[in-house]
Amino acid sequence: MKLKFSKIISICIFFTLTASVSAQKGQQYEAKPQGGFTKNISGTWDCGDFGKLTLKQNGISVTGVYDNNGGSLRGTITGNTFSGVWSESETGDSGAFEFELAIKRMSPDPTHLDGKWNHTNDRKWQTGWNCVK
Repeated sequence: MKLKFSKIISICIFFTLTASVSAQKGQQYEAKPQGGFTKNISGTWDCGDFGKLTLKQNGISVTGVYDNNGGSLRGTITGNTFSGVWSESETGDSGAFEFELAIKRMSPDPTHLDGKWNHTNDRKWQTGWNCVK
């Protein structure tokens, strides 16, 4: 039991030191959840049936494009939630979305976006817009 506990302590110390060094290197403008992990969601995400989602983040503001029907989105990160609006140029559809940022494997950045969405004319939430990085 002591061996497992000491490994956990070592991992916690490593991530605390890593977060501290990152903040000193000019990353202090990134949104950070409790515990010092970043909320950097920039990059390419695999969203299963929804296709590839590519996000670009500037502070708490995020814009992106996705494969499905010429889709684009924009929103902000508040707490551990990324929310905003989406639209598809090929269909003319649009609506709102909300992703919960999650770290489901060892990483200082979110590894999963668990999302829901709706259409502008139908505010009933649809689930299953889930993405992995």
